[in-house]
Formats: sequence, structure tokens, C-alpha cells
Amino acid sequence: MDAANDAYYRSLSAGRSDYWRKMAAPRLRVRRLLAELAREAAQSVVDLGCGGGELLLEVAAANPAARLCGVDASEAQLAENRRRHPGGEWLTADLDFPEAVPPALAGTFDAVVASEVLEHVERPRVFLANALTLARPGGRLLLSTQSGPVGETERAVGHRRHYSAEEARELLRGSGWEPLRVWNEGFPFHDLSKRLANLRPGAAMERFGGAAYGPVEDAVCLALRLAFRLNSRTRGAQLFAAARKP
Repeated sequence: MDAANDAYYRSLSAGRSDYWRKMAAPRLRVRRLLAELAREAAQSVVDLGCGGGELLLEVAAANPAARLCGVDASEAQLAENRRRHPGGEWLTADLDFPEAVPPALAGTFDAVVASEVLEHVERPRVFLANALTLARPGGRLLLSTQSGPVGETERAVGHRRHYSAEEARELLRGSGWEPLRVWNEGFPFHDLSKRLANLRPGAAMERFGGAAYGPVEDAVCLALRLAFRLNSRTRGAQLFAAARKP
């Protein structure tokens, strides 16, 4: 994990939690990923780069019988997860390095989720190969990441690069996955919100990633969630992929 990733993701803040629960972009990703998991009827799910475990909690609400595991490089975050959610599986591992998957977990998951992680890793093929190791034969990878230029707000939180749909397909194939669907979403409002945040990146990150949200931040989130309903489902900076382990 590099310095930018380390500084941001090893710290905990109320604003980051509110961002996940209220902001339009993460809510869009949650909707798509939950729909894909329901489509696959996945009964065992591992979330790579799980952060505070918010996605897994939403998976559990939709499918209480599912086996769920969260993997993250931040031991501080996982310690908090274990305190708050002692019934979950929480594994510390940096999947940017070869053979980082514990043998006991190899080939045991119906679905591997990697939401907004690929853009952070130094070795994307290694990361996706580790994801492949976790999946059972025929298991699915559900991926979200970003297309287009890397803005200042994104560099500040450790984005290394973004991917076009074709680049994502080639990366998946090169890592042993069989791409099923790769698509972009988010034009115009997701893309516009990223551009506006990058006009004053420091202020945007402090306001929407630091302290707990107040009425103004809540109003901005609500307006964006409503606007996102009008976004394209075929073009934009938000990239999704579904792939199969042969």
C-alpha cells in the first residue's frame, strides 16, 4: 500500500461513513452490485478492500443466510470491524502481492466483489489473480472502478490509473477471468460531480470526507441521488464488470 492509500484508508472518520451511506456515487455502486449478487444467487461473498464492511452489511440484509468475508489491508479498520461486527469474517491481507490468499479460503466463494479497488493497486493482474484464487470454479467477479482522467481528489486518495472498458476486458482475460459484461455508466451527473469536486479538491475532500455530515451536506447528497436517476446506463466514468472463473 503506497503513502496516499495508507494515509487515507488507515484513518477512520465519520465523514467517510456518511459518504458511503448518503452520497450518490457509492449508492449507485451498491445498487448495481447487490443486483448482480441477486442475479447470481451468491451464497458466499468476499469483499476485497472491504473498508468498514458497509457493503457486506447490505448484502447480509438482503441475504441473511449468506457466508460473508471482508478482506482489507488496514488492520486498524478491520479491528474496528471486529469490534462492531464480531460475527463476520475479517481478514487482513494486501492482495497487491502474489499468493496473498490463505490456502483455507482458496476456491470457496461464489462471488468476489472488488468495488473501487482496482484503481488503487500497483499490480492489477496480481490483484485479480488473487481474486481468481478466492472464487470457486464458475464463481463470479463483480467489479467497479473508474474510467477517464485521474483528478486531484482521486490522486489524493491513492488512485494510480483509470481504465477504459476494453482495457478492463483485457486485464480480466490476462488474469484468468472470462469477462461476461463490462459497461460504463454515469453520464452526465456522475462525471459532472467529479469535475466539480476537482475544482477545489482540498475543500471537497474535507467537507465530504472529514466530519459527520450536516444539513448542507445531506441536501447536496439528496440532490445528487435524484440527479443520478437520469444518468446514462451505457456511458460515463463509472465502470462495472462481471466476470466468470472458468
